[in-house]
Amino acid sequence: MTRLYISGPVTGIDSGNFEAFREAQSRLFDACYVTRVPHDLVMPEDSHETAMLLCINELTERTQKRGTRHPVPRYDGVALLEGWEQSNGARLEVAVAEACGIPVKTVDEWLEEAR
Repeated sequence: MTRLYISGPVTGIDSGNFEAFREAQSRLFDACYVTRVPHDLVMPEDSHETAMLLCINELTERTQKRGTRHPVPRYDGVALLEGWEQSNGARLEVAVAEACGIPVKTVDEWLEEAR
């Protein structure tokens, strides 16, 4: 199964944009993706710095796959929510993912790929 980390705007949005993340998670689950959202990691009282540390650490977690010499990223890709371009945190997650060779696409692009 393909594992995706969902990234998008959180700070300054009512309820941390929780509903948009859960909707994307549900749609991706229905397309047979395994997903993780920042709300699974970050508590509402956490500072932005703590939130970014937790999320970047999660995104860059590694695993060893049979037949490979080097560790590989835990996530097969990043799925972007609408409005991610206006989020400093999401832009950082995209930059880190790209630097680590993790594919980055919108939620709709991942859904289209699953069809």
